[in-house]
Amino acid sequence: MFAAEAKAIVKCLGAEGDLIYNENANQKIDVLTLVKVKKRIFWPTVEYEIINQKLLNLLQDPDISPDYKDEVLIEDFKNLSDSSIGGHAAAGVDAPKVGVKVSASMDTVDGVSSFTLRKKTVDAEKLRESCADKKIKEEMVNMLKLKETEKLTFVHQTVYNTADVMFYGKTGKDGLVSAVFEKFGCSLWRKKKKETSFTIRKDFTFAFSLMEITTEDNTLGILPRFIKMKRYDKGWWRVSTDGDDETLQQLTEDIFQKAALLQPLEELHESRRCDLLKTLSELLHDRDALSLLVETLDQSSKGVFECQQSPAVSSFMDLLDVSEISNSQKDAAHLLVSAMDALPDDAAALLASCSLETLRVLQQLVNSLKENAQVKLPESLPASLQEEGELCWAAELLCLTDQTLTELRDQWDRPEFPPEVLLELVCLVVQGLSLMKPKTHS
Repeated sequence: MFAAEAKAIVKCLGAEGDLIYNENANQKIDVLTLVKVKKRIFWPTVEYEIINQKLLNLLQDPDISPDYKDEVLIEDFKNLSDSSIGGHAAAGVDAPKVGVKVSASMDTVDGVSSFTLRKKTVDAEKLRESCADKKIKEEMVNMLKLKETEKLTFVHQTVYNTADVMFYGKTGKDGLVSAVFEKFGCSLWRKKKKETSFTIRKDFTFAFSLMEITTEDNTLGILPRFIKMKRYDKGWWRVSTDGDDETLQQLTEDIFQKAALLQPLEELHESRRCDLLKTLSELLHDRDALSLLVETLDQSSKGVFECQQSPAVSSFMDLLDVSEISNSQKDAAHLLVSAMDALPDDAAALLASCSLETLRVLQQLVNSLKENAQVKLPESLPASLQEEGELCWAAELLCLTDQTLTELRDQWDRPEFPPEVLLELVCLVVQGLSLMKPKTHS
């Protein structure tokens, strides 16, 4: 719930692409905090790893006193309300004093209150001059274990609240996409049909911005900062609210352009496909090992390859590193593994271990989406796709219409993982598994 509220605040400030919302209500992030940034190759998602070290900790001679500017960003920020979050914010008040009004047919509550946000910014130019030619502690950089696919940054600016802020919401009507929401949303909160509230204490970091640094030749460098401006462009994939009004047909056109990259998997020899899938299935039950495989494939695609300590990862890479496998087949395997890793929780493992009959039905639903046909479940379903089945959510997701997609967006409470991305990943994994699994003849 907090992540959705924080993202809505950043959106209201008109600062998306510049400010990064804090999705962890337990994580206060101070100016100069070090952050590792990693971008996925196949998806425009960015992973931020907060490090419990400050920029000056990297220096051999940290005798620097940065200058800061602390100013009001926005005053009287009233009643945060957004159709995608089903909640509001109040500041400096206790729950009984808010005057909450609840509508039985809505997922929202109304209150009257406001709060103030300030921003604290380090003087980057002075900091850059002070750090010029400063030597770093090599052991500190080595401890960070920065990978080829990661960048090192520091927090250049924070946005914080000047008083306690209470968020409160009320659940409402049941959704049409309950299985998907139960699997990946906040279904327990919704089903209990009761008011929910929590308080964020003053001086908490709602959002932050970053600047990149370099450590070449054991010298600290602070790179210039560029502000990105996002605009709607159908030729670009949207993960944020820029694409919220896309129809299902527009989404699926983008999805199946990418799905075509998986087709070379079908050309692999069946024994090779089986070996790769068996090794991958083992990795799916160890998320750390699966992430390590994705990192290895990312580096390998850039011409860098290191022998991994994980036997399963090494085995998978050995299966790919043979002369009979083309670059397009390697890229297809890379895409499939990345899609599996990007799926949350145990979703990828459930899909990979499903029966051939279940996979066949899911592939039929994917094909119907691709053909822009009306997607309907067959009358006879495998147990795993029936109501309360472990993959009921996947079947339901693949049966989305424009109406149910809109409802899912409205109820979604995971802004870091939009439903459009979930739909894409499920389609890609189902398509990839169908190409990898042994063929059956009816």
